Amino acid sequence: MGRKQTFEAHFLNVGHGDCTVLHHPGDERHPEGRVSVVDIHERKDRESDVAGLSVFLKDVFGSSHPESEEEYARRHLNDPVKYVDNNIDDGGRGVWRFVATHPDMDHLSGLARLDDEIGIEVFWDTFHAKTLSADQDEWPERFDPTDWVRYEKIRHGKTDHHYIQPTKGTKTSTWADDDIDIFHPSPAYIQQLNAKHEDTSTANYNDLSYVLKVNTPAGGILLPGDLESADAWERVLDYAEEELTDVRVLKAAHHGRENGFNAEAVRQIDPEYVIVSVGKKTGQDALAKYNRMCGPETEIYSTRQHGRLKVTVTEDGELDLEAEDPEGIFQLPE
Repeated sequence: MGRKQTFEAHFLNVGHGDCTVLHHPGDERHPEGRVSVVDIHERKDRESDVAGLSVFLKDVFGSSHPESEEEYARRHLNDPVKYVDNNIDDGGRGVWRFVATHPDMDHLSGLARLDDEIGIEVFWDTFHAKTLSADQDEWPERFDPTDWVRYEKIRHGKTDHHYIQPTKGTKTSTWADDDIDIFHPSPAYIQQLNAKHEDTSTANYNDLSYVLKVNTPAGGILLPGDLESADAWERVLDYAEEELTDVRVLKAAHHGRENGFNAEAVRQIDPEYVIVSVGKKTGQDALAKYNRMCGPETEIYSTRQHGRLKVTVTEDGELDLEAEDPEGIFQLPE
């Protein structure tokens, strides 16, 4: 078997959560290419991932709209584990690395199944004090406490995973074959945020999100998790201003919400593509702000409207974006 020569980033349509699958070029040890999964989202009641979508559709189409939320979920949402198994893991080696950008369940749901059915070798995580009860009765219907239990076992060294907590600027041999830069968070920031949220019952860990730049021959792909605050974004800009200039693909922070939008960051990056991983339509949608701040050549895609989005980069630096539904799942009026 020849060495895989392309890089691929698959932004799955998982509803109102995140799952990005990176299929790296092949190397001597892994000619078929290593697989990284950044976050995972698989709710038990998948229709809740697009709850509120019907309101959006009624606003656009009137009293009759093309599909119910249940029909949309059945036809269009990707099953992350099946997707990796059927489309990515050709060599049967499983997931080389899983990255939990931060410890919210819309980024961890489905973890146990991914680990059991596909397998995970390396696990990246940030240091935090978040705790959740494993009591089924205390969990919302849309999530399964089994995923949090598995996450806790991995965190506390009760599994065979290679568990690490890399921070801003860290470089080890783990990065040798795929060239990922970490722009956030720093150890000092982690300590500061955890101290701020000593009352873990009300803690918000979005600003602990890894901000990752995946370097490719065609330029960078920026994955900022659910980063929100102006202070956190300012730290990213101060640290990585020059490194942001070649970013061509920006995944919108916090599912494209206004509280993840940072005008200065978007202005400096001026991406060719903005990708929004989103299920429901919310009142905090920042699409108009991205449209205003980005240049006229920027193309904006959402997984809700275009399904799975796949970026392919060749060795000679050609970049292509392919949408599962290039014309859109819904034919929106002009």
